[in-house]
Amino acid sequence: MVSPLHSDSRAELHDDKIVTSIGELAPRPDLQPELLLRLTGKLQTTLELRQLLEIFFTEIQQAVLIDGMTFHHARQELTLSQGKQSVHSISYRLQTQGDYMGDLSFQRSTRFREHELANIEGLITTLVYPVRNALRYHSAVAAAFRDPLTGAGNRAALDRTLKREIELAKRHEHQLSLLMLDLDWFKQINDQHGHSCGDRVLQQTVKCISASIRQTDMCFRYGGEEFIIVLSGACAEGAQTIAERIRQGIAGLTLSGSQGPITLSASLGCATLRGDDDKDSLLHRADEALYAAKSGGRNRVISA
Repeated sequence: MVSPLHSDSRAELHDDKIVTSIGELAPRPDLQPELLLRLTGKLQTTLELRQLLEIFFTEIQQAVLIDGMTFHHARQELTLSQGKQSVHSISYRLQTQGDYMGDLSFQRSTRFREHELANIEGLITTLVYPVRNALRYHSAVAAAFRDPLTGAGNRAALDRTLKREIELAKRHEHQLSLLMLDLDWFKQINDQHGHSCGDRVLQQTVKCISASIRQTDMCFRYGGEEFIIVLSGACAEGAQTIAERIRQGIAGLTLSGSQGPITLSASLGCATLRGDDDKDSLLHRADEALYAAKSGGRNRVISA
């Protein structure tokens, strides 16, 4: 089902604050059957959401002139755009039997006419189920690379991401830094308060890390109570600043255990990419810096 946003029977036109009815009296779609057949076939060729939207955006130009298109799914934190933003826009909500599948908006420099809105809605009907399948595929792939306890990336995701980020940093001569974090005295927390409490500590740690890093940074569970944070575009000084922010955030957490309040702290090692680094050497230097932080008294940040 395709639902115009903000009302069951109206589509909002961001067109000088004009709201145009597209209810029962609106024009019927005037679409070539060949276009619908070709579009339906092409949308069956991929489960990658970005490719799916690219195909749809290209094909609908045969029926309606569109400058730009944006897909947004709040729960999956997805925003994908095609073309360019413009003055006038119309938005729709995609759903099947109560399943929310995102919001789709179209933009262009001139106002949308009634028959064009009818054609857009007719075209969107071919997109609903392919989008549903693509979202399910996206969720399955994301789950395969996510730590089920904390929601951070897992080791497989780290290996894939770090290799790609190193290649991009060297190709474009960008900065890249790595933080390796270890919770101090974590074994004592498990021994004194139980493993369920230890699990809560790990979950709160990832929430604290996520709140302390930038949107472009990525957090991975490396194993046990160890985490890796990949900082794209961060120099050594910037990495040190972010690491210190994370350390202070964890030290400020207040958690209750079976034996009373739990005091947390973390040690972090920082390493910044060098010309001769690969994935293993960068991780090794961050690990050495972390070892120095632990040996130096814990609850501190050391740079390689």
